[in-house]
Amino acid sequence: MLKRVLTSLVCFCCLTAIAQNRSHKYTVDFVKVWGFLKYYHPSLGSGKINPDDLFLTWIDRVGNAGSDKEYAAVLEEIYQSVGGVTAAKIGKEGSKLFTRNDKTVWVEQDKLLSPLVRKSFARWRKQGYTDSVHQYMPSHFYATEIPAERLYDSIIYPNVKFQLLALARYWNAIEYLFAYKYMAPDWDKMLIRQVPFFSKPMSAADFELHLLQLNSGIEDTHGGIVRIKQSSQVYGQFFPPFTFQFVDEKNIVVMDFVDSVSCAKQDIRKGDIITGIGNRRVDQAVADRKHLVSASNAPQLRHLLASIPLMLPLRSKDSIIQITTLRKGVSLLSLHQLTETVFASNLQKLYEKQRGNGTTTQNRFVLRSINKDVAQVDAANLSILYNNSADDREVDSVLALMRTHQKAIILDLRCYATQAVFYNKFIAAMGGRLQKFSTLLAHSKRYPGKYYEEDILSPVKPGTPQFEKYTSPLILLVNEQTKSQSELITMIMQATGLNTIVVGTQTAGCDGDLIYYPVPGGYTLTFSGRHVEYPDGTVTQKAGIRIDKRVTITAAALAGGRDEILEAALKLVD
Repeated sequence: MLKRVLTSLVCFCCLTAIAQNRSHKYTVDFVKVWGFLKYYHPSLGSGKINPDDLFLTWIDRVGNAGSDKEYAAVLEEIYQSVGGVTAAKIGKEGSKLFTRNDKTVWVEQDKLLSPLVRKSFARWRKQGYTDSVHQYMPSHFYATEIPAERLYDSIIYPNVKFQLLALARYWNAIEYLFAYKYMAPDWDKMLIRQVPFFSKPMSAADFELHLLQLNSGIEDTHGGIVRIKQSSQVYGQFFPPFTFQFVDEKNIVVMDFVDSVSCAKQDIRKGDIITGIGNRRVDQAVADRKHLVSASNAPQLRHLLASIPLMLPLRSKDSIIQITTLRKGVSLLSLHQLTETVFASNLQKLYEKQRGNGTTTQNRFVLRSINKDVAQVDAANLSILYNNSADDREVDSVLALMRTHQKAIILDLRCYATQAVFYNKFIAAMGGRLQKFSTLLAHSKRYPGKYYEEDILSPVKPGTPQFEKYTSPLILLVNEQTKSQSELITMIMQATGLNTIVVGTQTAGCDGDLIYYPVPGGYTLTFSGRHVEYPDGTVTQKAGIRIDKRVTITAAALAGGRDEILEAALKLVD
């Protein structure tokens, strides 16, 4: 009797597993079908049929389909409900587009589609989107939002339907709108991995964890850190009583004290080098938490993890953490007490210091004379001065003063600056000329997932050179804080014909205006919307901008407050 019961139980479990696998297979396929309809069918793209309503109406029947034939019948019903698409001539522009992101050929190969649906999808794919309005594509090449996307801010998890809608929306946004999808790991595999999790009830913390995994999967610094609501459950509620920076992939340096009393009691000293956390090396601890942020390259991953909002990998769900420290050549193994909320106000002050005035600059000047012949200009503060001034003469006087330094001008781009002052004023003050510095590819509305070249230079009216060409070095300082617009400014300056030298470490590696994409539940995920490369075709995403003089940062310099990048720049002048 017991043997029969066990056999029945095993059979039931096997059948349940088979049914779940079948349901997941159909859900994966439906997410892709729904996304294709959203971006290629004019009734959905124009808003006549709301894509979200369509998804929520049919997702249960998709998941409950008992066979391939039954699933194909569901898709035929959906096909009939959205209506056909009037035949149109194939767009001539299709042959000139950037196509490395386009994987829509699957619609011609998907065996789960009926012959009728497959044939229609193939025709729509070739002729492209035919309506003049597309509410789910950027309205112009520099647009950063998709206003037609519903927010669903009040949705609370668990909610399986909206979990799956969130997955479907974001996955397809990356599929059709992320400019560098071709550089990320296999996006189809990400969908296959995530569907089983999103198909069952998830707590708010579990939902956020898997949202972070999706975000990290695009490997784009514009994705960065997602603002979540259950941070203590996801990241841990206990923080180290000090801030820190990575020196390299294997070493962390203690920087500032957040809770000085705690640090004194535990003999934690500024300049201590941490080489191990728990039973893991630092590089292993970083790899364990890679799924929590989106980063274009390894230095940026470490920079984001160490930033004050996260403070990983030292932040923990446990109040005690084992740390291996290297001090004066001696390795020390000790247990350290983490703290929860006592020092929150101190942490906020350090965070504000880290962010600077919102541009991450740590400089408190627009222009300073290092000596009578060498000037240092802070790119972010210069941007703010220009953007906030109704009278250009003050800026002009600053740039004129800058020109009086005969040996070198150092432009500090280790911050988030804006472009306008540089092509309107700075280049003219240097006696240079704005020239083609990049190729920018923007979304094709006719063929979602493909990109056309946008002329970004012609509309710009650069300033007329005010002085003779500055022939001494123009040294650009860069590091992991050189991100997005600051990377583009670097490219602009490199193309002016001036004596430009780039000094520093690998930049953030994220170019092209970002897109803010809403996810049900009150979340916003971001990613690079446009594709940027040098005129010769060299892509800056992930790699960052070209550097002439690379600098290796040392633990001793970090601990001592020395600026090794500026030091390297000054050596070029001496």
